Amino acid sequence: MKIDLYLTPTPFGRDSVEGKTVVVIDVLRSSTSICQALTSGAKAVIPMSGRSEAVEMWTKIGSDIAILAGEQYGVKIENFQLGNSPLEFTRENIGDKFVVMATSNGTPIFGHSKKAALVISCGLVNVSKVTEKILDAGNDVIIACAGKDGQFSLEDTLCGGLLIEKIAKAKPDVILNDAGKMAHLFLETRKENLAYSISQGEHGKYLEDIGFGKDVEFSSNTDTIPVLPVLTDGKLIIE
Repeated sequence: MKIDLYLTPTPFGRDSVEGKTVVVIDVLRSSTSICQALTSGAKAVIPMSGRSEAVEMWTKIGSDIAILAGEQYGVKIENFQLGNSPLEFTRENIGDKFVVMATSNGTPIFGHSKKAALVISCGLVNVSKVTEKILDAGNDVIIACAGKDGQFSLEDTLCGGLLIEKIAKAKPDVILNDAGKMAHLFLETRKENLAYSISQGEHGKYLEDIGFGKDVEFSSNTDTIPVLPVLTDGKLIIE
């Protein structure tokens, strides 16, 4: 098995995904919110590349059975029902509804993954569940870190490193690209206190400054939402 990790999504679109497993990581916060929405009873989460596409999809599905969720610069998009805080995705808010989601960093990546054999949304909250699926599928893997505004992010790299560590325990002969090796090494220096490290990262501090410190804490926990969001016909559903 070969694993190529991308520290930002910029080069990801140029890589062939056909026949591979693509893992999209956006710890803060769309990957965490997707897991929380599905475990709270959403029919599916539909990731969109931007605001206008999300509104169009929401209108097509119907406002009676769909919720518009998304953020820009970390805050809820105007006229959307929900933002991107996992704490908003309660059964009361989204149970038995489709969640149409557009975020700054995470959701656009899914549009680059249509030809992949398998596409999974991964955060720290479901990293072990994702590991199990990757090993079961047996495909070569692309780990796409969402980053922040096209730049490297500490939390997504740590999550990617943890995913690699878990895979490598089962498959010691796994082949990594240089970014994957770096992420794994970086994890070794931080894994004793992941939550603190993430809170001190640029994105973690930014979210805290704009009032979402609880989201950072919630998203930094490992294996607290053991669900597997898999992209099927453009919708993320629990496998």
